[in-house]
Amino acid sequence: MDVWTGLILILVALVAAGGSVAAIYIVLKQYFERQEKEAALALAEQKRKDHLPIQMQAYERLILLLERIHPERLVFRASKPGMSARMLQSDIKKVIRDEFDHNLTQQLYISTEAWEAVKAAKEEVLNILNVAAEQVHRDADGMEFSRAILEVTANLNKLPNEVAVNILKAEFRKKLKQ
Repeated sequence: MDVWTGLILILVALVAAGGSVAAIYIVLKQYFERQEKEAALALAEQKRKDHLPIQMQAYERLILLLERIHPERLVFRASKPGMSARMLQSDIKKVIRDEFDHNLTQQLYISTEAWEAVKAAKEEVLNILNVAAEQVHRDADGMEFSRAILEVTANLNKLPNEVAVNILKAEFRKKLKQ
């Protein structure tokens, strides 16, 4: 056997070994990529399962907030016999601020658009109170102020609370379908 034949045999063996290593590398690379994808999918599914109950609770709490700051409910909840209109207005505003502040962190679990709708509803309820306050005499009692609030809300086609609740419900239903 001459030198050239030996070199050719060594070269053939090296090419065969290199081909085997390349094939093993490709197979292992595909296997590990598939394992990584499966692990990522499993993690995403687990996150979704863990996150969905928290999101559901956030939607529930925000809908409860919107129901609790509904002008009609506020009138009945905050009104006490012998209250002046200004005192009732002040108490109702405090209730709204407290309710809203208590639920601030829920914005983490909903879309920016839904949170903006909640904030807008709160602001519109405060505007309703201000409009009603302008309609009554400064020395009016709480009952007169309550009537003014109910009249202002009766003149609205749709209360901002209802709009925000509908946005929250639609968004939540959309998330359930994903």
